[in-house]
Amino acid sequence: MKKTLLTLVVVATGFWVNSQVICAGVSPAAIQGNYNFTWADPAGGDWSCPNFLISGTFVQDTLAMMEDGTPGTNAEGNPLSQEGCMEVDLNLSDIRGKIAVCYRGTCQFGSKAMNAQDSGAVAIIIINRDPSPIGMAGGAEGSGVTIPVVMLGATDGAALVNQMLTDDVVMFIGNKTGLYDHDAGVSKNSTLISKSTGVPSQLAQNGSEFNFDFGTRVFNYGIQNQTGMTLNASVDGPSGNVYSETITLPTVLAGDSIDVEPSQPINFPQFSLASYPDGRYTVTYTLSGLDSTDAYSADNTVEADFVISDSIYALAHLDETTNTPIQTNGFRPSVNTSTFSNCIVLDNPNASRLQVDGLYFQAIGSSVDLTGEQIGMYVYQWQDVFTDLNDPALAFNNLILAGNGFYTYPSDLQGETVYGALDSPAELSDNQRYLMCAQTFNLDVFLGFDNTVNYLWNEDYYLQPLGPIENDGAYFASGFGMDIVPGIGAKVSDNTVGLEENGTIEGVAYPNPATEEVTISLETAAKGTLVVSDITGKVAMTLDVSFANENNRVDISELEPGLYLFNVELENGQTSQFNIVKK
Repeated sequence: MKKTLLTLVVVATGFWVNSQVICAGVSPAAIQGNYNFTWADPAGGDWSCPNFLISGTFVQDTLAMMEDGTPGTNAEGNPLSQEGCMEVDLNLSDIRGKIAVCYRGTCQFGSKAMNAQDSGAVAIIIINRDPSPIGMAGGAEGSGVTIPVVMLGATDGAALVNQMLTDDVVMFIGNKTGLYDHDAGVSKNSTLISKSTGVPSQLAQNGSEFNFDFGTRVFNYGIQNQTGMTLNASVDGPSGNVYSETITLPTVLAGDSIDVEPSQPINFPQFSLASYPDGRYTVTYTLSGLDSTDAYSADNTVEADFVISDSIYALAHLDETTNTPIQTNGFRPSVNTSTFSNCIVLDNPNASRLQVDGLYFQAIGSSVDLTGEQIGMYVYQWQDVFTDLNDPALAFNNLILAGNGFYTYPSDLQGETVYGALDSPAELSDNQRYLMCAQTFNLDVFLGFDNTVNYLWNEDYYLQPLGPIENDGAYFASGFGMDIVPGIGAKVSDNTVGLEENGTIEGVAYPNPATEEVTISLETAAKGTLVVSDITGKVAMTLDVSFANENNRVDISELEPGLYLFNVELENGQTSQFNIVKK
């Protein structure tokens, strides 16, 4: 499959979690189960940690908090003495032969890990200051670290630390393949889910308009072959269960797997309903029926939600109260010098029922106060003609602006989902790909992404682009990989046709970003004036324009790089505005 991926930083660097690599609570019962985590993979080149992708590579031991006696607390209210930045005082905390625990803080991840290693720890868990874990760069000392290094989110970390106050807490970190006689599971990485998390009801009036296939890969991680396992796929909607199918699997050999999806002999019926009431739906896959009790049952279920409503299209997980997209952390390319965009794709045979009013997105500043920070919002007609991700014709050479806007942060809303309205709604057309993007021009701003929804199998199965990334004007169809989803949502409404009553006229300006020339296209033959202003309001140029052939080309080669407002005022009083980035 043609699939170009970017490397990324997450206010650190990239990560990937394999299906059989887990971080799990063993005891006591209160902390048992799988935890969302990242780990220091030696394949990245800046760590020498164990490779968890090798079967049977793991650590299981008791947790112990790192403590060096430093007074004070950090910005999150955690003790500075538990950041792992100084040599551990073994009189205060004996971590020898245990899994060390510390908080993310001011020193490098590699330094924390080296301090734990030098103090005799067998592994280290670093607790992030944000709800979700991020990738970890080894820094100056990472290459000398030979113990496993794992990160957990703030919420999970707090639960473990609280439990450590009263109990010995035992964790398993690593690859569980071949550890147990009877152990099977399913994974988000290898499961089909709804084609989007936010499904506009205008595009889901019946089963022919909205449907999706079920499929997953069942792994036998255990030593024993498994005969007669059962797999159930179900969907629960606003009024209860609306789909439930169970199949019996053939024998799955030890260390092997079996795919259950439409191209295989064993498969589920397609999901489609006669009608779709608005509300939240939950897709669940459940594996059961092993020959003996599953020694590790925490991976026997995969769940994913989608929401039917008349106002949102999105790929990221949606907040259960607001139905707006959620981010788990900020990402940007590891090499980036000017612009960075995260985007989502919409392509539907009934898209003309919709207009896009604006975009939801998130940003996180790396030592940057977001107050006054500016984010560009763009809706493009993606007019390059290609069939799928395998098509050599796949390109981003013909992006026609269908709508744009500009959002200025009123305060330091770090990581919060915000909404920016387009200058005028973007009316959509049937069977036309659209690219909807949020763009930053600040190298210290990270855009929001979500790693709780996983479209890896969806992308491989349907072979359609979902969440492209723009980096310095170049686009990457698969972004950072579809287990890391752009936190963008398109606010949609019923399409309205014609000119706005306030005297605005619809039009497009392209390319955007641009270097030498911008073409403005308006459905008029009128003449008018173009005023180009920078972000401070200073007029950069004023031109007479004519749209006798509906197009007017504007030379911007003399403008300094940056964001500009193009304001067109026609002789008949109609106006049109565009935000243009000069590279």
